[in-house]
Amino acid sequence: MKLFSVLMILGSVFGLAGCVADVDPSSEQWDDAEVDEQTGVAEQGVTNGAVNAACADSLTLRSSPGGATIGTMYTGPFNGISKFYVASTSGSWSYGYSYSLGQWGYAMSYYLTTSYSESGTPGHLGYHYACYRSDGTARGGGIG
Repeated sequence: MKLFSVLMILGSVFGLAGCVADVDPSSEQWDDAEVDEQTGVAEQGVTNGAVNAACADSLTLRSSPGGATIGTMYTGPFNGISKFYVASTSGSWSYGYSYSLGQWGYAMSYYLTTSYSESGTPGHLGYHYACYRSDGTARGGGIG
C-alpha cells in the first residue's frame, strides 16, 4: 500500500511538472503530420554535427527514411532525455546515432533539437528536463 501511495505521489508530481501531451511520432499515421504542405519539408530545428535531444515522449529510429523500425527512443523523467547525434539531414529526416539504442539510423528531424537541458539523475528525486522544438513547442517534466 505504501508503494502505491508513493507511485501516486510521483505521478502527481510529474503531472504538475508540466509535461505537455504530444503525438506519438512512432505511429505511421503521424510521421508526416508536421510537414509543411506547401514546401513538403518540415521546419528544421535540428543541428547537424551535434548531439540533439529527441524532443518527444517517443521517437522511432528507422533503417531508412520512412523505413523499417529499428527501435524507439524514449524521453521522460525516468529515462532522461534521449540523445541523438545528427550526422546529416535531408528533407524531413536526419541520419545519426541514437545513444539510448546504440544504433545508427534515421529519425524525423522535426522532433530533434539542440535546445534542451536536464539536471539531476533520471529516475531519481530532483531530476528535471526540458526541450524546445523550433516551432516553440516545449516538453519537460521532472521528479520532485
